[in-house]
Amino acid sequence: MPDVHDIDVIVGGGGVAGAAAAAAIQQLGYQVMVVEPGQHDERRLAGEIFHPPGVSGLADLALLSPLSAQPAVNVGGFSVTSEGGYIRLPYDSVPSHRALGLSLEHSLIRQRLMRAVSLLPNVTVKNGARVVGIDQSDPSHVVVGVANGSDSGSYRCRMLVVADGSPSRLARMAGITVHNRLISTVCGYRISIENLPQREFGHVFLGTPTPILLYPISHDTARILFDIPYKATNRSIVTDCLALAQNLPRALREEVTRTIEAQQRMSVVTRATTTERAARGRVVLVGDAGGSCHPLTATGMTMCVSDALLLRRALSERHGDLPAALQLYERRRRWPQATRLVLADALREAFCGTSPEARVVQGGILALWRDSAEARSATVALLSTADGRPFALTQQILAATKRGFLNHLRNPKPENREIGVCSAARLLIAMLFRNVRQVLKGRADVARDSSGSLWSTAKRG
Repeated sequence: MPDVHDIDVIVGGGGVAGAAAAAAIQQLGYQVMVVEPGQHDERRLAGEIFHPPGVSGLADLALLSPLSAQPAVNVGGFSVTSEGGYIRLPYDSVPSHRALGLSLEHSLIRQRLMRAVSLLPNVTVKNGARVVGIDQSDPSHVVVGVANGSDSGSYRCRMLVVADGSPSRLARMAGITVHNRLISTVCGYRISIENLPQREFGHVFLGTPTPILLYPISHDTARILFDIPYKATNRSIVTDCLALAQNLPRALREEVTRTIEAQQRMSVVTRATTTERAARGRVVLVGDAGGSCHPLTATGMTMCVSDALLLRRALSERHGDLPAALQLYERRRRWPQATRLVLADALREAFCGTSPEARVVQGGILALWRDSAEARSATVALLSTADGRPFALTQQILAATKRGFLNHLRNPKPENREIGVCSAARLLIAMLFRNVRQVLKGRADVARDSSGSLWSTAKRG
């Protein structure tokens, strides 16, 4: 029988979630080993923005300083462009935000975080290795098989932290059910910041079949993302990107068009994933391994840090009782995670929907943002994950639906005249009911409904 080595904690995955979890757990005195398979980071399109709660969390973990060096840039919030006008959603509208956002190319984020974590006194990084086995037959520990080419070994540890992203292979190995729905292909290009309408802000451009996301990743470079719905077209992805770009402001459109035609694109398949639970035995999920959503809200990186802090707090409060700590972590994570997933799904469906009722709701959202500083602040708090309360999201859904319906009654747009008052009321009430039900019933319903969108569910109702 091969030798079994002892270590306190193994972290499976060395991305943002794994690095943050390792940094957080080692602060409690645990000996941590990060098992990182190694990926071609420069070829991967992944999260590049930390919202203010994520930035504050990085500072708490002593990871902010190495990450924020140049070419990293601060981001002041997001600017939403619709019908030629701009609506600013600034981070400083939320009193609890103690920092601006932070943006940097993903490959540099990973490199800097892993370098910083590898220098911590209680952390060992095992590069080029992967977790190949999980044995929880003995409730007092978990045995983790680790392979590095032809070299393999087993480790007996008190806890395995799963941080391998979405959809999580290790979660399934641990016996946790993962629900997975493909949403779209997101294509990314690098452009200059010269033609950004507001260089210190990220941008969301509406008025296209799917929103276009654009944000700085350095002092002179920005990332533009095109969202191509899954199986929505038989055209080439390049053709789809060029078509979407035609709705951008002129100077920006011309630069982006040249870039699409000349630059090799990066792409990623986006997924909505949920898990039946965030912990099983002595295995716990963090970051996207515990659930992911469309990147429109850019919450993934921040949640990686928040999960690490939440896990550290639970471990500290339960004084070494790991099963109790993981149960506490799972319970506290449930509602913020459900709020995050429902928000991303609902916003994307509202902004991508072509039905008259979806357009009515989109109009209500934009009207609230234009006219109410309070609504803008509440939205930014939800988007940044500073507010993870289901009740807060429910309030915003109610307000947007009501505002859209009233605007439709007073002055229906030409494209929405086909929908009558009674029909609009019936459809919007169905949508409202379905969205609120998703929020209030939390993660369980999100998982059960993962095969369909919120809006399509509402229309069937």
